[in-house]
Amino acid sequence: MSATGKKIWDKLYEPKVPGFKHVPINDLDAIHSAITTNTCAIMLEPIQGEGGVHEVERDYLKNLSNICKERGILLNFDEVQTGIGRTGKLFAYEHYGVEPDIMTLAKGIGGGYPLSALLTKENLNIFEPGDQGGTYSSQPLGMAVGLAVVSEVINKNVSHNAKVQGEYIIKKLMEIKNKYGLKGIRGKGLLIAFDLPSDIGTEIVDKCLDRGLILNAPRPSIIRLMPPLIVTKNEIDKMFNILCEVLDEVF
Repeated sequence: MSATGKKIWDKLYEPKVPGFKHVPINDLDAIHSAITTNTCAIMLEPIQGEGGVHEVERDYLKNLSNICKERGILLNFDEVQTGIGRTGKLFAYEHYGVEPDIMTLAKGIGGGYPLSALLTKENLNIFEPGDQGGTYSSQPLGMAVGLAVVSEVINKNVSHNAKVQGEYIIKKLMEIKNKYGLKGIRGKGLLIAFDLPSDIGTEIVDKCLDRGLILNAPRPSIIRLMPPLIVTKNEIDKMFNILCEVLDEVF
C-alpha cells in the first residue's frame, strides 16, 4: 500500500512507510532525476495491472537494469498480477530478458487460496529457515497449495494456453474495435485491456455482471480482461456475445 501510486488508496492503511517516489513508466529521465545516493531499490510491475495494463518497454527495462547494476540499486518486480502464467510465460520478466533481484508473488500462486511469496536471488537471501516468524508464515497448508498450483501450471503448460487464448481475444477485439470505437487494445497472455471512447467503464462492468460476465474497469475509460488461465475459445466466444450485447445497449 505504501509503494502504490493509486490515489484511492492514499488514505488507507495509515501510517504509510515513507520514502517512496513515483515516476512515470518508460521514462528514463524521470528515473535518473529521482535517484539519489540514498536510493536502495526500484520497484515496478512489468505490466501495470491496476494502472490499466500498461507494459514496460524492453529497452527501458534493460536500461533500468543496467542503471541498478551500476549504482548498486536493487531491482524489484511486483508480479502479483503478472506471475504464474498470466502473461503467457511463467513470469512476465521472461518476456524482456531482464531478471529482478527480488520478486513478489500472490493471487495466482495460490489458485484462489490466500497465499503470497517473496523471492530473492540467493546472494540477497538474509534468512535462515525459521528466521521469519508469524502466525501465518510458511504454514503447511499454504505451502502444499502453492506447490500444487505451480506444479499444475508448469506440468500442464497452462502458460501456453494463456498465450494462445490471449491472442484469440486480441483478434476478436480487433474485429469489433471500429464498431464501438475501442482503442489502445493491449496486453500479454490473459492480461488484456482496451480504451473506451468515454468514461462508461463502470456501466459496462455492471451490465456485464448482470449477465454473468466478470470484467473490471481499473479506470473510468478502461476495460480490463483477466479470464481464468484455463479459459477455452468457446468460453471466450460466449464472453464476446455478452460484451457486444452490453456495448450495443450502452451505445
